Amino acid sequence: MSDQFDNINEKAKKIEAALKYTEGDMPSAKLMASGKLQDVTVIKGKFIIPDMDTSGFFLAFINVANEYISAIRTVMSSNSSIFTRLRIFDDWKSLYKNMQIYETGDDVVESDKLCDDLIDSFIKADVFPDVQSLNLDYLSVAVQDILKESFGTEQIKTQVDLEQSNSMDVDLAGISIMVPEVEQKAEQEFSAPQQAEEKSDFDRVIDAIEERAKFIVEGESVLSPVKGVFVNEVKQGEKIYVMLRGNDDVSSKILDAYKARDDEGNPQPVLGRIVDKVSNEGNGYVLYALVAKGIYAKIFEEENVKIQTEITKAKRDEPEVKSENGEGKTVLSVLVYIVFVMMIGGLIFLLFML
Repeated sequence: MSDQFDNINEKAKKIEAALKYTEGDMPSAKLMASGKLQDVTVIKGKFIIPDMDTSGFFLAFINVANEYISAIRTVMSSNSSIFTRLRIFDDWKSLYKNMQIYETGDDVVESDKLCDDLIDSFIKADVFPDVQSLNLDYLSVAVQDILKESFGTEQIKTQVDLEQSNSMDVDLAGISIMVPEVEQKAEQEFSAPQQAEEKSDFDRVIDAIEERAKFIVEGESVLSPVKGVFVNEVKQGEKIYVMLRGNDDVSSKILDAYKARDDEGNPQPVLGRIVDKVSNEGNGYVLYALVAKGIYAKIFEEENVKIQTEITKAKRDEPEVKSENGEGKTVLSVLVYIVFVMMIGGLIFLLFML
């Protein structure tokens, strides 16, 4: 009987924890408590830096349902023990227990900077789509690049793996979850419903999109008349370059986080991922680009303009093949020019012979 009560109490404890992450929805909480609802993907990563005699490990809990970082835990040691002893393919709960042991060791190294760098870099790199699709190949490269930049060295070896879990398990493991603040919605301007104007379909679509965001900032797309993509061809999920003028505190913080300012402090373009595109009733389009966690840049763009995407900028930046005199002539054009001159010379010679 005692075991039966323990099982009931354990189940109730799980459901109570799950309710916090399912917006109080009991059926969803029961699914999460039974392990059938997984809203978190765990990035497990270990690394070693031979020239610094340092190794480390991290667990990054990514909420794939709502696209935010739930938590990141890191540990580092002044030797290779973490990299050689921790097995990347073990389940995250076992790895977390091992991390706690390493945190109390004599060779532990401060890792707060690594934790901060991982949070900032994951947001800047917008890893959420790749975590959702379990794109391990991309994430392995991204993590290695992040660690190289964080430690300022190319001499680093990494291993990365992914594991699916849920917020309840993370909570019950004693890990503090960083839940985004829920912004209070503005109250209705008029108290009587009949006083409110009837909204158009366009306004209702716009409202539905903007309700998903924590903040909306004004942005402008970067035009690229030659190699850009027509705005009507831009698809959801595509990354474009966005100008934030920095006229508000949120935009300024984004620009500072991306270090997107020139030497004089003027804003420079940042990358944003298209989350929605709405036809502006014959007057072009309204684009919404995710530029940081929970922050959408709202862009009004006319019809028939070409904008710069991540792909078109990469093509534009490809080096041009130039001749030695710097005039950009290809070998073929030079040969055509020589043949043309020879033909003219031949004609002149024949005229003199006559």
